[in-house]
Amino acid sequence: MVSVSGDIDAYHSGDFKKTIREKLKSVDADMVVLDMSNVAYIDSAGLGSLVALLKDVRTKGKEFVLASLKPNVKRIFEMTRLDRVFKIVDTLGEV
Repeated sequence: MVSVSGDIDAYHSGDFKKTIREKLKSVDADMVVLDMSNVAYIDSAGLGSLVALLKDVRTKGKEFVLASLKPNVKRIFEMTRLDRVFKIVDTLGEV
């Protein structure tokens, strides 16, 4: 599991993607879970970073799960229909 915090927006998305990719190098599980409970905001650049990470993880044959999204962040995924692309769970206990 990788915990994410802060905003994932145009200003932060490049560093976010780089940091998560580095952390994922040491993950040796069949499932990668991002704990998003401390993410207050995400924009299109942030969504793009998550889609790129999803592709990276799936290329390695692993499952990618987003957990504990705040309601406003989850709404962005629903509005963009990315909730149909990502596996999203309400709590870490559901993983």
